[in-house]
Amino acid sequence: MLSFLGLIASDWLGWGPLSGGAFVVACVLAAGWTQRGDLLTVAVSPPALFLVAVICGKALMSSGGVLLSTTEGTLITLANTAPWLLAGTALSLGIAFSRGLWGNVRALGKELRGDPLGKSARARDAAAPRQSG
Repeated sequence: MLSFLGLIASDWLGWGPLSGGAFVVACVLAAGWTQRGDLLTVAVSPPALFLVAVICGKALMSSGGVLLSTTEGTLITLANTAPWLLAGTALSLGIAFSRGLWGNVRALGKELRGDPLGKSARARDAAAPRQSG
């Protein structure tokens, strides 16, 4: 939402760095406020959400041929904000790794391999009735 508002304000004020700065702030806030178990999502979501925000913002602000204007505006905005996208993504990854992203990656790997030490295997074992014998 912050990226979308930054894009709209950037178009309205005619000041391009505002959209990139809003993305960086949104990335830092998302990586800092997300629960540790959801850090994998934060690692990959911000650029995709920014793309959706750019497309929606350009579609709302376009004039003339909506499809051509939206496509052109989206490509120009992405090209102009590329350094900001890189900086925001790098910052969010740095924060996520410092908060325990490696542990989430390891747990996902164990679950995908079917490792009995994975989280889903522990949950299955805890729910299974004990046999005496």
